[in-house]
Amino acid sequence: MKKLFAVALFGLAAVSGWAQGTVDFRNAGVSFGSTADRLVYLGSIAPGNALTGTNYVAGLWFGLGAGNATVDKTGGIQAGRTFNFRPATTGSPGTWNPGANPFVFTLADATLGSTVTLQVRVWDSVRFNSFASALAAGLYGASTPFDYLVPVAGSTPDKYFMDGMRAFAVTVPEPSTIALGVLGVAGLLFLRRRK
Repeated sequence: MKKLFAVALFGLAAVSGWAQGTVDFRNAGVSFGSTADRLVYLGSIAPGNALTGTNYVAGLWFGLGAGNATVDKTGGIQAGRTFNFRPATTGSPGTWNPGANPFVFTLADATLGSTVTLQVRVWDSVRFNSFASALAAGLYGASTPFDYLVPVAGSTPDKYFMDGMRAFAVTVPEPSTIALGVLGVAGLLFLRRRK
């Protein structure tokens, strides 16, 4: 009887795991249904500004339900791990690189056929140890939150793509801010030499 009970519990756990929603966390290398721009840019969305640099990372956050207002920079649940952007030598700027790592993320508690709200967030992981600290400094990028219909069992691979994602830019320090910082450091060095 104990063995039967254990097998039944294992079966329930497996079925609940299969019923979880998933999403393909790539912004390139797949055939999206529409031709919209899904690249990430540095400073502004303009030709030649596509983001590169392995110091930048992209992460995915989600919230249950369509139009979930909590998934906008400060709320939501992180799905999966972060991926680094491609190096400056890449032929695919503006994209993150899953490499050999799994790029399909499980969306906990998202049932098949339901709608969730997704947001992609990007920051410089060398300067900031989390998105929250990059957000506090004002040096981050975040897609507009978008709805994603969790595919039902047996759906074709294209149904798992983030078709609703659109291009966005990572903010960078204003030149005046950089200049003021350099001027301040120079002033401190000058005062230190005088003493």
